[in-house]
Amino acid sequence: MSVGTADLYKALNVAWDASDLDDLFKALWLPAAVIADEYPVLNDQEGLGGQPWPYVVIDEVGSSTVSRMSYGPDSLYEIRDVEVRFNVHARDIESDSRGAKEIAAYLAEEIMKVFGGHPTVNPTGSMALDNGDHLITQFQNDYCIRDGDDEYMWIVQYLFRLDVPVAV
Repeated sequence: MSVGTADLYKALNVAWDASDLDDLFKALWLPAAVIADEYPVLNDQEGLGGQPWPYVVIDEVGSSTVSRMSYGPDSLYEIRDVEVRFNVHARDIESDSRGAKEIAAYLAEEIMKVFGGHPTVNPTGSMALDNGDHLITQFQNDYCIRDGDDEYMWIVQYLFRLDVPVAV
């Protein structure tokens, strides 16, 4: 992970925290009052042991350098594309009439409202890097995978284009 990628993950967490996504997920946790503060909704690479459902795992699919440039004799920058997936994990909830797949789809749609890709809502999330600039977020795809008995994972994939320093 580079400094630019680390900054991206920090910016994603800030945008997530500024939204109401945590509340939407935690509202489905049972018993919500007992576990709401013990587990994160947004996890890096895998959920925690005992993780309540539904939850999200964020992971980097890949990254590539699009171009390199300098802004002077002592600075080097890269335009970098970073592919990131939000993996929404859901299972059936007794108190909810929707199935796991419907719950996963609903929560994925809410993520798209924040980061982009929703067909009728402009993204509300704001991305700011500590080092460099976030140039654009491109929604790539969303799809569902059955992950087990009454368990589904809805994947929302983005490409984040960054302008980041590599030498200053």
